[in-house]
Amino acid sequence: MHTIVIASYLVAAIAFLAGSALLALSWRGQRTGALLILATAVSTLWAAFLAYAEWQRNVTDPWVMLAEVLRYGAWIAFVCALVGSRRMAGPLRGLRVAAYALWIALALYCLLPATGLFQATALTFSINVPLVGVLILALAGVVLLEQIYRNVEPGQRWALKFLVIALGVLFAYDIFLYSYAVLYRQFNVSAWAARGFIDALLVPLLLVAAARNPKWSLDVGVSRRAVFYSTSLMVIAFYILATAIGGYYVRLYGGDWGRVAEITLVCFALLAAVLIGFSGQARSHLRVFLHKNFFSFRHDYREEWLRLTATLSTGEAELPLRALRAMAQTMDSPAGVLFVRGDADDFVPEARLNMPAPPDLRLPASAPALEFMRERRWIYDLDQPPPLDDERLRVPAELASLPRAWLMVPLVLEDRLVAFVVLAQARARRTFDWEDIDLLRAAGSQVASTLAQAADAQRLAETRQFEGFNRLTAFLMHDLKNVAAQQSLLLQNAARHKHNPAFVDDMLATVANSVQRISSLLEQLRGEAAPGVRGRAQLAAVIDKTLGECRAQSPQPVFRPATEDLWVRADGDQLATVLGHVVRNAQDAAQAHGHVTLRASRAAGEAVIEIEDDGAGMDEEFIRYRLFKPFFTTKASKGMGIGAYQAREYVHSLGGAMSVRSMPGQGTTFTIRLPLAGPAGEAAAAGKPGAAA
Repeated sequence: MHTIVIASYLVAAIAFLAGSALLALSWRGQRTGALLILATAVSTLWAAFLAYAEWQRNVTDPWVMLAEVLRYGAWIAFVCALVGSRRMAGPLRGLRVAAYALWIALALYCLLPATGLFQATALTFSINVPLVGVLILALAGVVLLEQIYRNVEPGQRWALKFLVIALGVLFAYDIFLYSYAVLYRQFNVSAWAARGFIDALLVPLLLVAAARNPKWSLDVGVSRRAVFYSTSLMVIAFYILATAIGGYYVRLYGGDWGRVAEITLVCFALLAAVLIGFSGQARSHLRVFLHKNFFSFRHDYREEWLRLTATLSTGEAELPLRALRAMAQTMDSPAGVLFVRGDADDFVPEARLNMPAPPDLRLPASAPALEFMRERRWIYDLDQPPPLDDERLRVPAELASLPRAWLMVPLVLEDRLVAFVVLAQARARRTFDWEDIDLLRAAGSQVASTLAQAADAQRLAETRQFEGFNRLTAFLMHDLKNVAAQQSLLLQNAARHKHNPAFVDDMLATVANSVQRISSLLEQLRGEAAPGVRGRAQLAAVIDKTLGECRAQSPQPVFRPATEDLWVRADGDQLATVLGHVVRNAQDAAQAHGHVTLRASRAAGEAVIEIEDDGAGMDEEFIRYRLFKPFFTTKASKGMGIGAYQAREYVHSLGGAMSVRSMPGQGTTFTIRLPLAGPAGEAAAAGKPGAAA
């Protein structure tokens, strides 16, 4: 019993220390809250001192009784402060004064012998005096608590009931303990040993009472999860204790079968505890009991919102199933079905959670119940009998086939019914009230927003795919237009020059080039074209190829080559195509009697290509906002509006730059700068120049 007493009061000291720390951190300066912190702090010292006294066994009775009196003084001061904050009758105020006077007298009576001052007098210390005094203080505490609870308004009793229960148990237990000591002139050893454990169990009740009384200016937040698990541990502890006691008596009175029966009973009790612990219905019943009796609100909105967000954001399942789980967890429902709007403007089952639903089940969006849900955000309780006079309040008959259906909750976003869920009955039967409605509406809005964003993101992805396909098609059509223009020029000149061998040679070369370009386009459409590789290209050969493709259109471009052989990092065919876009635009701007000039040079380690025409020119605003804008053209139906954009993007992909200098009426100059591939002498090592081009 010696070890049990030490453990009991150490547990009490730890519990009161934790409670004191939490209350002190939440204190806002009010006197009543300060007295509650003082009482818990003194109880911490009291429990630690009694554990020390039991450990040393040489502490005298006056010191032990002084600790008891000081502890009672702290709690009496707190209770009297509560009495003083309310209007009480005159005799009750007299009891408060008498309790203070008795406490001071008892403290002095125990303090004098403890400090050795009685040795100089003829007085002797009698332990019966503090025993009777503390018993009277305990009785006074019970009377004060009863008057406090009786005189407050009925609406305020919920805030004080846990305080009254906690201190009532504390005072009542001490009344039993001290009555026994006064009658038998000794303490009940078992009751003295259990006292610390019992007082430790009262600390959570004091914290709940402090959280319910903001006038004490104690902003204490008692976690529902902590209360749930601490209560569960207490239940488990008492269950194990009861099992042990039962096993002891079975072994004591069971004879030869006692030991076997004890082992069987313990194993059966542990098996039952495991089954209950893993039972969602048992946990749900305990959670409902705690929320109804320990908290003013049924739901912990912070934890509900965090759980909702975590369920929606996790990637373990598809979003519809996650949305259904989030709504089901809100009402502790084990099953449900999510209905979303289909292609035919009706609602179909999209996700199922432990609830079978016919795959062909469809609810038209124009149904009166669904319209009413959308307009009022109405939540249908399927356990309630439907009204006979209002069709909008009747649940659709198609949902009658869903087993254990309980609630039909709309998921509304900006007056748009995105979806709705049908939830099964909760694991623990409960009443459905306004707090559940508010929580379901808030959670439904969040889930509806998530589902709508996911649907919009999917539609946006599909739109981007079509946009990419359309852009590819536009580029291909632009190249086909150029090929068609070459073939058209050949047909226009064939009648006059078909007997000219030089024209026939040019025609065959042009047709071969057209076939090659069309083959490349077909490879791109089939996805067989290899990604563009930055090979080595001789700039003069690339420009000669470009001029050959543009020779059929007037005016004929004039080329002024560089003084040295220049090589660039680019694919020769693609670079020739890009230069051809720019040259043909210059020819269109200069018209038949104008001039187009190409110049190639080297400057600052780069190859510089200038394409100049004497056409109408462009103003600065046009160059900045329209020239390189894709799908914008000034050629009406003759152009696609992507030539300049495509040319600039390709030059940028090579690490180069394209700039434009133009004035209205003075012509235009396109300048293209490309990184050099190296000295001309490296061409021999790379292969034949013609092949690189």
